[in-house]
Amino acid sequence: MERLTDMETPVEDKGKFLREIAMGFEKGQIFLTAIELDIFTKLKDTKTAETLSKEVGTNLGITRRFLDVLVALKLLSKREDLYSTATDVAPFLIEDEPYLARYLKFSTEAREDWIRLKQVLKEGPLNKIAHKHEHIYDHEFIDWIARGAMLGRLQATLKIISELPEFMNAKRLIDLGGCHGLFGIGFAQENPQLEVVVFDRPGVTDITQEYINEYGMQDRVKTMTGDYMKDGMGSNYDIAFEACSFGGNTDESKLFYQRVCNVLNDDGLFITQRFTINDDRTAPLSSLIWDLKEQMIGHSHMHIQTNRELFNIFEKVGLVGERVIDMSEFLTMPMRTIIARKRD
Repeated sequence: MERLTDMETPVEDKGKFLREIAMGFEKGQIFLTAIELDIFTKLKDTKTAETLSKEVGTNLGITRRFLDVLVALKLLSKREDLYSTATDVAPFLIEDEPYLARYLKFSTEAREDWIRLKQVLKEGPLNKIAHKHEHIYDHEFIDWIARGAMLGRLQATLKIISELPEFMNAKRLIDLGGCHGLFGIGFAQENPQLEVVVFDRPGVTDITQEYINEYGMQDRVKTMTGDYMKDGMGSNYDIAFEACSFGGNTDESKLFYQRVCNVLNDDGLFITQRFTINDDRTAPLSSLIWDLKEQMIGHSHMHIQTNRELFNIFEKVGLVGERVIDMSEFLTMPMRTIIARKRD
């Protein structure tokens, strides 16, 4: 018989890989429960497990173990019997911090839907009453969006687009749903001959103007107010830019992209940033999960299409999809910058 020490394994052991997937639910549940109980804000200042347990009204023995898991997840720090929120994640997890990850609230709300996945697979979508997360675009929220953009997406976007051959020759650009206007401001900084229009809703553009004034770009960056699905947006633009402000279904997409095409000069560029799925529908994972969740619920907060589906819509309205640029090198999410051109 072969010596056991010399025996090769019959297959590669994938147990760890599978266990990590299965444990993802457990780790996620622990993390989201900590958010629901406001643990990270309560541990902005160092506390013992006993003090926290009394404050939150939880079982002390289980709370100790709960906190130790959060330490192992590198969400908390521990020194002897004292716990505190880890300094590197504190800006994203503590209430009122500038980079608070507000979107995590959506994950806590979606847990009950995911528990019903087996039911959905057998019976079809839950068809819950359609609801949309209506963001209030006040000063606080827009400032938060602006701070998030500055964590790498803004800089990477400006670099990618400013290196396009057409960019330095462009004279007019419209930033659709431009919100804080930092992208438009950045484009104007990179191209001294460029005039920029930041288009957004009433109230939002008042805040946009404050950013424009702060960067001293009033001469070449202007605002325009309205609804880009129905109101006039000007014309004769060499470039139209849109970043994650639009997420409509196929019919809505046709209408929006047709309106974009109409305001572009011939051979003008439409540049959009959004989440798409590879044409074979096998990646990116987070976009596939998002798409599955929306299908489970029976309505959509933001429709996700494959690259080919998106390019097909472009084709129907007079645009030609040219490039898909993966932004995941610069971001925590697999966003793509997609470039299309208006046909002559």
